[in-house]
Amino acid sequence: MTWEDDDACEMTPLRRTRAEFGWKVPRLIATLRQCAAQVGMKLGSDKSLKTTISRHENGRVIPGEDWRKLYRLAYGRTDEELGFLDTAPTASSPADDLRHRIATARRVDMELIRQMQQQVHHIRLLDRRLGAPSLLEQTRTVITTLTELVTYSLRPSVRAALSAVLSDAGALAAWQALDVGAVRQAWGHYEIAKTAAREADSPVLLAHAMGEQVYTLHDLGRLTDALSLVRAARTLASRTGPRLLLSWLDAVEAETQAALADEQCRRTLDRSAALLPVDAHDPALPFIALDEVHHARWRGHCLAQLGDTDAIDYLTDALGQMDTTFVRAAAGLRCDLAQAFATRGELDEARKHLISARLLANQVGSVRQRRRIASIGLAA
Repeated sequence: MTWEDDDACEMTPLRRTRAEFGWKVPRLIATLRQCAAQVGMKLGSDKSLKTTISRHENGRVIPGEDWRKLYRLAYGRTDEELGFLDTAPTASSPADDLRHRIATARRVDMELIRQMQQQVHHIRLLDRRLGAPSLLEQTRTVITTLTELVTYSLRPSVRAALSAVLSDAGALAAWQALDVGAVRQAWGHYEIAKTAAREADSPVLLAHAMGEQVYTLHDLGRLTDALSLVRAARTLASRTGPRLLLSWLDAVEAETQAALADEQCRRTLDRSAALLPVDAHDPALPFIALDEVHHARWRGHCLAQLGDTDAIDYLTDALGQMDTTFVRAAAGLRCDLAQAFATRGELDEARKHLISARLLANQVGSVRQRRRIASIGLAA
């Protein structure tokens, strides 16, 4: 048996992560080279890299900080998830350190906060096209900075504004963590987003974070809990929430009902569609991408879960109109089409969409979509 044989020995967290991504060593080396170029790090020959990776994955050598950063950039996982020990230095002078942090936080003004919000949104747009692994480390860095500034900020208005950006960044990082298969990390980021939303006194941000956190419960198979959580979010937002947010929460509830094989999801989808604004692009809600095309995709997904082949019409229409920057969403849509065609007995057509889904999932490094593809059970 060889190092590449998954069954050769009990895998380390680092080796297990590569298996979850479905990468052979040459793909990992190519990705590490891309990440090294981003941080100005030089790597040796492919042969030497293969030896180094083998030693890291077999646990014979503990990666140094430079290598740990490369692995974090490549996979989007944390040091803990990759099996690395925490070697963070401790502050030598707590009082001086506190003075420095408070002084730094005092320099924050509303213009800087706007710039940080723009940074978060820029990461979100890149995430749709490039996928989570290459961006999650960057999002985590933003969260660390924002958390630091909120913690030591003394002005209530600045603190609230920073917290609003932190809530958005936390939810984005959580969604990215879900996509790379790090459910526990995702849960922690959603808790950060919810706490920050409360600090910002924003029911909208809190309801959004709760609505997205539903998907961690989906991935854990706790669908009844997921339904309770999204309904709590809907109740929270029902009085003053924007129509776009309410429409989105209804769609999340419908998806959860569909996963429970509850036909009530059709009525919930209709309620969601009725609330969807004509102009569904709200600058105040940059974290919600929901228009008629995405709603058709959502309806198609729910119908596919119910085994209703009418899903094919909705999904096909959405596929033809969807913004091509939503690469990960397109992978999910192709999965739904494969499932719907398989239900109708058109296995060749199902395999065609499954092949496309796999290509897209691999393109953006989506472990979550790879698992969906595997769950359909068709050889592609």
